[in-house]
Amino acid sequence: MKSSPSEELEQVKYRIGKSGYQNVETYDAIRYSGPANEYKQTVMANAYKKLIGSLRGKRVLDVGCGTGRGVVEFAQTAELAIGADASRDMLAVAVRKTKGAPQPAFVHTYAQHLPFSDASFDVVITLNFIHLFRLESQRQMVAEMKRVLRPGGTLLVEFDNALHGLGLGMYKRWFGDERGSLPGEIRHVIGEGCRIIAVCGAVFPVVWRILHHFPRVSVPLEKIAYFPPFNRLSHRIY
Repeated sequence: MKSSPSEELEQVKYRIGKSGYQNVETYDAIRYSGPANEYKQTVMANAYKKLIGSLRGKRVLDVGCGTGRGVVEFAQTAELAIGADASRDMLAVAVRKTKGAPQPAFVHTYAQHLPFSDASFDVVITLNFIHLFRLESQRQMVAEMKRVLRPGGTLLVEFDNALHGLGLGMYKRWFGDERGSLPGEIRHVIGEGCRIIAVCGAVFPVVWRILHHFPRVSVPLEKIAYFPPFNRLSHRIY
């Protein structure tokens, strides 16, 4: 029997009741709850918001939207905001977050095959997502994002940075469970047909565990990661 297209795609399955980081029931609590996580999310949001600018009047697609980290906020100012994800359980959590707020639309789909026409969006964003996949899958996903982006639009991609911490990232890549990307791999994933106009970093490795205790000072300080060479040494790179 011939397999369906979805079965041929690389997948990372998030569901209620899965073990570890793929358990939708504990996903938000592990990543977003508590002062340390809130600090990290603030620093990362500052970085990507700087790059995407105002969303007023724009059509925005959030690929791999998960539990709605980005798209729920994007919907507050965008003309249209759509979150796309392959996990129905993740999407169900995201939908619950929209009550009483401007509502994005949600689509159950795989990032390798987005169900949208060419040039449908002004801004396409993917956060904390593609590092979960092999390089060729990442490249397929970004190719689809570029396809649905209008000419001159903005594509923002968040990568785990293999160079973070002057060697810490490579150690974790070789001996740990992180899949940080090297600069050449990022260029390969981005591919042809677009121009990289800015590279921002976010979250200083290791020391954020101390810095989060002093957010009034540390959050502005972390903005030096927007500039070379610090943008290449931070844990996340956009």
